[in-house]
Amino acid sequence: MIDLSDLERDTITELINIGVGRAAASLSEMVDQSVELTVPSISFVQRFSDANLIAAPHEVVSAVTQSFKGPFNGDALLVFPEKRSLELVRRLLQVDVPLDSLSDLEQEALMEVGNIILNACLGSISNVLGHPINCSMPVFRKCETRDLMPDISPISPIEDETTVPFLLILHVQFMLRENDIDGYVLFVMDLDSIQTLKQMVQRYLENALS
Repeated sequence: MIDLSDLERDTITELINIGVGRAAASLSEMVDQSVELTVPSISFVQRFSDANLIAAPHEVVSAVTQSFKGPFNGDALLVFPEKRSLELVRRLLQVDVPLDSLSDLEQEALMEVGNIILNACLGSISNVLGHPINCSMPVFRKCETRDLMPDISPISPIEDETTVPFLLILHVQFMLRENDIDGYVLFVMDLDSIQTLKQMVQRYLENALS
């Protein structure tokens, strides 16, 4: 099971905050307005169904996904409930049109936002821990929450604990001119990958404190 110390959890949070800080700077330059991003909390869950803070099972979400490979492997997702994703697109593009008229712009805009944020988070971890991480091209999906990762079943018997998918959930706040918009970044990894990440963080802390 996942057993992170407070220092290890704080270190992972800080590594990711470095990444989202860089992403915020890139987004601000892209849309020519101030965009601030923070990750106020991270959490681990063992089943996708346990991540009910994202949205209700039947709620439609917009998501950008990328696979990544390196010393640890998995999938990274940027997820918004549909109305929030459209509101974010409207704010970023600074267009004053009804939310239901933004669908044509949503995919392209969120693909760019997702590419910037997910690569910044993974790039920060890669740079600080000193191991390259390669990412696939982003893919946009709009579906119900329960269908976001249909291959993960909360009721399937566990035959091999190391293959059980874990989710590292990052609550991401987008601070724009008028109000804040919340989204989530999910890193989906099996237990072996989580343990590898933990070991890399431990070595980083040992070097930093020596």
